[in-house]
Amino acid sequence: MIIQWRNEKRKLRDLVPWEHNPREINRKEAERLGDSLMEFGQIQTIAIGPSDEILDGHQRKAVWSLLPQFGPDYEIDVRVASRPLTDKERQKLVVYLHKGTIADWNFDELANTFEVPELLEWGFRPYELGIVGDPDNPEDLWQGMPEFEQEDLTAFQTIKVHVASKGDREAFAELLGQTITDKTKSIWYPKAETRTFMDKRYVEQS
Repeated sequence: MIIQWRNEKRKLRDLVPWEHNPREINRKEAERLGDSLMEFGQIQTIAIGPSDEILDGHQRKAVWSLLPQFGPDYEIDVRVASRPLTDKERQKLVVYLHKGTIADWNFDELANTFEVPELLEWGFRPYELGIVGDPDNPEDLWQGMPEFEQEDLTAFQTIKVHVASKGDREAFAELLGQTITDKTKSIWYPKAETRTFMDKRYVEQS
């Protein structure tokens, strides 16, 4: 059944944050969020469940509550769900709202219509606008780094071996030169070596 939404009012102090909210905001982004409210008012409603649990709008609630012009008693517009969401629905909603269902920027239009200094002031980072030499460009972190190619370690062939008794299992383990216990799920032959690269463990067949 599709969830229905209704418009209501709530004070910021009444909204209950989700302890597992995966979204976060840095200082500069929080300042822009506060500036947006002071200049344009509340454009986006905060989505909540029937018990005032926040479904979308954690950063707005947190930032606006701290602003002296507004504060925790400030009354805002909210969209209230007709029923509580399950944990899985809540997880899916927050991802859908912020990843995968939002449009991307048309950078040609930005370049032809907007002013670069203003775009930088409003939140874009230099590397996003094609400005070279930006120390925050994540792609620059890999410049000069050695390339790494990992050998294909896929098993050549997997064979299931069934034994009739514990003694047969021990004899088979001795034949392979490996230890097999009641909890062993699989083994390599010849015996595999476990190595570490960049904090990632992988198995290399000897």
